[in-house]
Amino acid sequence: MEESIWRKALWGGYNILLGGGALVASPLLAYKVAATPRWRVGWEERVALELPPEPQGEPVFWIHAVSVGEVMAVSPLVKALREKYPQASIYLSTVTETGKETVLERVGRYIDHHLFLPLDWAPLVGRVVRRICPQLFALVETEIWPNLLRSLALKGTQVVLVNGRISPSSFEGYGKAQPLLRHVWRYFQSMAMQSPRDAARILALGAPNEKVVVAGNLKYDQAILQLEEVDPREVLERFRLSRDEEVIVAGSTHPGEEELILDAFVSLRGEFPHLTLLLAPRHPRRRDEVESVLRDRGMAWVLRTQIEERKGEPVILLDTLGELAAAYSVARIALVGGSWIDRGGHNPLEPAFFAKSILMGPSYFNFVDMVEDLRRGGGIRVVAREDLEKEMRAFLADEGKASSMGERARGVLLRNKGALDRHMELIQTLLSGGPEEAL
Repeated sequence: MEESIWRKALWGGYNILLGGGALVASPLLAYKVAATPRWRVGWEERVALELPPEPQGEPVFWIHAVSVGEVMAVSPLVKALREKYPQASIYLSTVTETGKETVLERVGRYIDHHLFLPLDWAPLVGRVVRRICPQLFALVETEIWPNLLRSLALKGTQVVLVNGRISPSSFEGYGKAQPLLRHVWRYFQSMAMQSPRDAARILALGAPNEKVVVAGNLKYDQAILQLEEVDPREVLERFRLSRDEEVIVAGSTHPGEEELILDAFVSLRGEFPHLTLLLAPRHPRRRDEVESVLRDRGMAWVLRTQIEERKGEPVILLDTLGELAAAYSVARIALVGGSWIDRGGHNPLEPAFFAKSILMGPSYFNFVDMVEDLRRGGGIRVVAREDLEKEMRAFLADEGKASSMGERARGVLLRNKGALDRHMELIQTLLSGGPEEAL
């Protein structure tokens, strides 16, 4: 299988035009590895000087999830593949170090090896593809790496897009390269999109209609599988919370949101003296910055990493990773951050699983379908900045109202499960001899 010379010549421009997702295919990027601290970790793998171990079992699966969110989303699929194919060799690659940490924490026991994705330059990705030689390559949530995809296709690998989504910003960026993208879509055997909206966008970008399916969002299944064993009593003990405390969990907050939430909390605590705030910034490295905001408001707090020393401080500052989801289990109200600034919001499904009343700001473009499903089902309230305190007060004052909305949120989550089964059926079809398209 060989491509025409003119198409090969387009790959460098391809990477430049795609922006946001793909890397410029050039050996000069080796300099970026050395100059960028977050890329220095695993740099030998990123430039294919260190290759992953050879597969020891069949079939061979390679899954790529760029960072934490994608790893979390695909985790139920990784587990299901291991259970269905116990002798398989499963490789999982990420771009970020936090992605690797999440892999090892969430699915480390189900995979054979984690690797950092090599730079998208043909000689580098070609070396890794030849070493792994997977029967199936699953790309999570639509990150386009043209040279990698071409190398896989030349080896006869079945390439599938799983949990595919096209955000508005990605749709705009990819639109600039639409004529070239039509050639990339040839490398995919199937594209499993999260929603009809995502399917329509990838079709508008030139994807063949017969390859696009709506399989649902794996994050619904992930939320259920991840959280069904959480014990709220253990969480209360973990955070040194008493049963009398009414807990507000503010998750994945960003600069400008902590001030908003804390001002509302200070005001409300005069009316609800047992109110406690568990504040979880999106990035724990912002701890010092958030502590400064707390200090400016004269608010006492305790760090999660020092929780054994808690003496009734009204604010617990979560300075660890991986505990927010369980923390929602003890919330009276869940505030989902990244939505009161122009950030596009974060995943509201974790508080929905625990049937909590969820408040979110008007910026949720990264989770449009999810939030709109919850809104239609009466399981979330989208609140402007100026109305946040008023809405929080209403839910604190009316426990029945809060409980009812939480149950509706959980109902929406349960009705949307099933994406995992649909993805597994698709993969099994491909492995059993699904159609291949020549380059």
